Parts: sequence; structure tokens; C-alpha cells
Amino acid sequence: YGAYLKHLKKTAQKELVIEPANFEINANKHEVYNSDADRLIKNIEGDILYLDPPYNERQYGANYHMLNTIAEYKPFVPNGKTGLRRYERSVWCSRRKVHAVFDTLLKNARFRYIFFSYNNEGLMPVSNIEQIMRKYGKYDLAQIGYRRFKADKAANRRHYADGTREYLHILEKNA
Repeated sequence: YGAYLKHLKKTAQKELVIEPANFEINANKHEVYNSDADRLIKNIEGDILYLDPPYNERQYGANYHMLNTIAEYKPFVPNGKTGLRRYERSVWCSRRKVHAVFDTLLKNARFRYIFFSYNNEGLMPVSNIEQIMRKYGKYDLAQIGYRRFKADKAANRRHYADGTREYLHILEKNA
């Protein structure tokens, strides 16, 4: 979704079929938020918090602008050559700021269990994440390897490995 192409790929020319979602009605209470996590965390609490922030310098706002446009269902004026909508730049994508914002989020989180998904190519090394999480309770780590997705040419790639490691950092927060 990062930019428009000069020529449409064959896969983009297929018929778009939109079908309604079938939801199961039950007595469970669900809430959905569209808010900055660093502000929202001060106003919510619960048993389990799952975090899956950006891993690197690439801004999600640019990559998902089409999905955000659909979700917000508001008109906008396309910006620049690629027609992006304006978006807030995330501090999670800043090497200088990510450690502090992560620490603050954990400190403010009123959840018993916190699961934090991150990978080995992220801005924060595993050791730093562990060090920050241990300040707030009992820490554990699960991990799995994946074959790397390679949509680009090897010459342009920063990471040359054929695989990547996905980490699930687990925190049981002190009461």
C-alpha cells in the first residue's frame, strides 16, 4: 500500500468482492479503540494486553494509508506523488525514542499479563526489551523462526538473512 504503481499488476485487476462479515452474537463485552496507544493506555485496564508495534523506522501510516482511508471513511486530499493521506509519525519508529516510549507504556499499563510481539530486525534488541520488562515483573520469552519475505532485490535489502525470528515477550506484571 506504500505507493501507486505506474502499471496495474495482474493481481490488482481481479474483481473485488466485498462480503458482509458474519458475527457471532454473544454475551461477551468487546471494545475497539482508534487512539494513540501511549495516550489510551492511561484510560484502560484489564487482564491481558497484546502489543504489536512497528519494529523499524518504516512508518505504518504510509504503508497502510489505504486501509486507514477505508476505516475512517472520511474524505481527504491526496498528498504528494503517491497520494498519501497525512498521518502522525510514530515514536515507535524512532531509534532514539522507542526505548523510552516502551518503558512508559509498560509503566502505565494496568494489565496483569502483557504480551509484546517483536522481531530480531527491530529497533530494540531482545536484551533491551527483557531489561525493561523485568523492571515491572516476571519475564519470559517464546520465539519462532520464519522464512524471510523478500519482495525486493537483494542489492537493496538491509537484512540478507533468509530467515527472521519472531519473539513473544511475556510479562506477568507486579501487582
